[in-house]
Amino acid sequence: MKILHISKKYPDAIGGDAQVVRSLEIQQEKAGHEILILTANTRELRKKRNVRIFGIFDTAANLDRITPKRMLSLVCFLFASIRAIAAEKPDVIHTHSAELGFLVSFPASVLGIPVIQTCHGICFNDTGFSPLKRAFEAFLLKYGMFECITTVDGSSIPAFSRLDISHVKYVPNGVDSALFKVKRDAQARPLMQFLCVGRLEHQKGLDILIEAASVLRKATNDFCITIIGDGSLRDELARQISAGSLDVHVQLLGSVPRDELVRQYACSDAFVLPSRWEGMPLTLLEAWAAGLPVIVTDVGGITQICRDRENALVIQPGKPSQLCRAMRLLMDHPDLGKRLGSEGNHIARERYSWDRIVDTYHFLYREAIQHNSRRK
Repeated sequence: MKILHISKKYPDAIGGDAQVVRSLEIQQEKAGHEILILTANTRELRKKRNVRIFGIFDTAANLDRITPKRMLSLVCFLFASIRAIAAEKPDVIHTHSAELGFLVSFPASVLGIPVIQTCHGICFNDTGFSPLKRAFEAFLLKYGMFECITTVDGSSIPAFSRLDISHVKYVPNGVDSALFKVKRDAQARPLMQFLCVGRLEHQKGLDILIEAASVLRKATNDFCITIIGDGSLRDELARQISAGSLDVHVQLLGSVPRDELVRQYACSDAFVLPSRWEGMPLTLLEAWAAGLPVIVTDVGGITQICRDRENALVIQPGKPSQLCRAMRLLMDHPDLGKRLGSEGNHIARERYSWDRIVDTYHFLYREAIQHNSRRK
């Protein structure tokens, strides 16, 4: 089977969608499929023989904003996608962006190629977003010529139903448990090492984490926080750290290679994800695969898989005091952290292996191709 993945981002760009596409590519090539990637022209892009690019050169962070350059790039994408489809003749197209999926779905439909659209997070059901943004996304998903829509957040399916979109299936993200499997040093460290991985954007709530660190420091100095990722708020967050005299406790590490990311998971004691909203974050699964206890917010797909005090510590978003208490709880009760990390690790291995996820997608691909053939 020849599969064309279309995504705004592809490694080494930071973003869950980028990593999902790369993971699917690896697993699908192992299964003997031919994989092609069509992605935006960014400085972070890892250029390869099977990767095609479109649009004006930009940064990955700008791909999530509406700018004149971005709009012009979408026009470029339409022509690039038509060329790619005509030249490569894929059996199925798997899109990972609502706007890109919408645009490519029409020429694909004319050429008889089914399109599977994956939503890595939605905003049309969230009043925290502007009405215009919500309406635009709803329009794209409702009127795109998609054979099937998948969502990584199972709790969002009722929202699709309210839009009269019925062809939606829940397919979660996956994780390579073997990659993040680590042997931890049983000897206690002098400082509690917290890790946070994510784009430096408002969504991820990193300002809340820094506020929580400021509160925590009033009670203890025996902790440090490493934040991995890049984004438009880097300078603002650095100023917040400096203003709070937290330079000793909070480190902005920036983007790191995959092997360094794995090493950071291995040398950390706990993982923090203070997001204001999420679909189903890959970093949560990575932390579980590494055996770390996690502190997460009660948002999006997280609520489906995380249970407070059972496999995670679950707090409300935007609450520095709650986050501080959860961090202190793990510092004071290492046995609790060990139990939560062990339970999370079991869940990651049993439910979210990429083998299982890829099999689900392959079933959807075959079903879409057969259904499309019957309509010809």
